Amino acid sequence: MYTKDLQNNVPLYGQEKVYWCGPACAQMARNGYPNPADRLLLTQQDLWSSIVANNSATTSMGSADSGWATDPQGLTACLQTAANPPGVNWETFADPNSYSVLFSLLYWMNVREYPGPTLMDGGSHWVVVVGWQTDIEPVASSTPVLQSLDYYDPQPDGVGAYTQAAAPTWLLPAGPAAVGPWKTSVSYPGTWSKDYVAIIEPPVAEGTVTVNPPKRTGARLLTPAQAAAAADRAIREQRLVNKARFALLTHPDLERLSPLLVREDPAVTAEGERSRSRSRAGKTPFYYIVPFGLGTERGRSGNPLVRVCVLVNAYTGAFEEATAFGKPVSHITETEALTIVAGALRVAPAELKGAEATLLFRSSAITHVRAWPFWRVKIRARTLYVDQLGSLHSEVRASLAGD
Repeated sequence: MYTKDLQNNVPLYGQEKVYWCGPACAQMARNGYPNPADRLLLTQQDLWSSIVANNSATTSMGSADSGWATDPQGLTACLQTAANPPGVNWETFADPNSYSVLFSLLYWMNVREYPGPTLMDGGSHWVVVVGWQTDIEPVASSTPVLQSLDYYDPQPDGVGAYTQAAAPTWLLPAGPAAVGPWKTSVSYPGTWSKDYVAIIEPPVAEGTVTVNPPKRTGARLLTPAQAAAAADRAIREQRLVNKARFALLTHPDLERLSPLLVREDPAVTAEGERSRSRSRAGKTPFYYIVPFGLGTERGRSGNPLVRVCVLVNAYTGAFEEATAFGKPVSHITETEALTIVAGALRVAPAELKGAEATLLFRSSAITHVRAWPFWRVKIRARTLYVDQLGSLHSEVRASLAGD
């Protein structure tokens, strides 16, 4: 196996405003250059001003590219003009072929060791790729098989998260169980429509990457105990403890918390759902979040705090990804979600008897982080949603482009 890991060079920052994933990613990338002397910490406010001034709608395309918070041109120009040392050259690589874009990203990260801001979820969210593992080194004209990909996500807001995703969890386009971050190309109209996009230093290289597809659905869900055992196995097999942000998994006070079963639905994009809704369990991807924290840490409500989550396939137990949050967080329980809904409906929680509560991940304006899902509560003819901060939503909306 061949591994590239830049996480020790790149700081993790959470986005300071709900639509500032672009500035947060620019902040991480600019302060994560390979030479420590070249690193520079800029404020998200200054980076946002630069992005807005350079977005395509501001400079050239006008209304054709309107509606983006951070578009690829704006983020690329922001990085390119961010007081760089000589020789730094950020470029946008956009192409309908996801494997070609991914190869260029891996190739130049291997050669130059700069992190790579990348659009995911149909163009609705920016993250920063900081590492990966392939079967062979990605050199010119090669065809490496991607094993895993590591990225920094500026969500949750003000916190951020580091995720190591198994390759098919990141890139599994055009299939009945395709729900990963690169399931679809940019779904917003304009310059980058139908493209996959990464900001690369320097320009592109020829080659491609392949991914071995997994089985994401099945006939029988694992039990929580089986999911916990699968997470323990993944920690060993993926050697997660060898990565600094997962070192907590060796802490003597480590506490494995109750696994959470999550249903995964297609992302909400500018074009709406690209595949038909899946209602039968056997046709729907489910995964377990297996949270870990320290036994001595509790939140204000007494709930255990979570630092690391290992996500496993709920049918097979296969490793899907692991996420380390930028600071301890807590997951809202079903009881808490129902209490919030009861308060909104001005009824006693006991009156919600018969309500159907499902922990759901659907990439949207609510969340882009699979370890940070939300509750869907169906009560009679009404459906409401409760996010992990306890906020109530009446619908699941698409994100602003580049949000």
